[in-house]
Amino acid sequence: MIFLMIIAVICGVLFAQFGFLPTFLTEYSGNITDYSLYLLLLLIGYDIGRDKESIMRLVSADRYAFLVPFGTIVGTLVGGFVASFFLAISVKDSLAIAAGFGWYSLSAVIIAKMKSADLGSIAFLSNVSREIISIMLVPYLAKYVGPYVSIAPGGATTMDTALPIIEKYAGSSAAIVAFINGFILSALVPILVPFILNF
Repeated sequence: MIFLMIIAVICGVLFAQFGFLPTFLTEYSGNITDYSLYLLLLLIGYDIGRDKESIMRLVSADRYAFLVPFGTIVGTLVGGFVASFFLAISVKDSLAIAAGFGWYSLSAVIIAKMKSADLGSIAFLSNVSREIISIMLVPYLAKYVGPYVSIAPGGATTMDTALPIIEKYAGSSAAIVAFINGFILSALVPILVPFILNF
């Protein structure tokens, strides 16, 4: 899926350069992006709502499980702040990209709409990279550092794409915490990214 997303972005760039897209698509691209974003959020909400077992796990989880998402949020934003001093982007933009928490499809669209397509592309690549790297790191972190430490790098993806890997290498108790982590971070992305950009 990540590979297909990257191919889609490359195709979009090529289509724009060579004028392959119909005029009505380019004229109404802003509106199309808005409605696509609303549809994406609706489907994410539906997917969460129909999985009653996952919601029950969220409600019945140990209260200490919420320390992992808190640590992930703080660590990610601190990382975004520090990264801004090494990159040619502002602190605000760097924090907004970091606040995507690995959810590349949503954060990139929000940032592209609110700021610029260039920054949206950076957000996309940054958050895709986070997901790929976290999936590769999970087995090693779970084995050599600790099962709960392996959750943090995945960010929002720990409730979907990274969840099976975390469950396999870190265990079922870590998988519950991973789901909670991903749930909370996914809920924060559409709130935190615009808040940072508007601050």
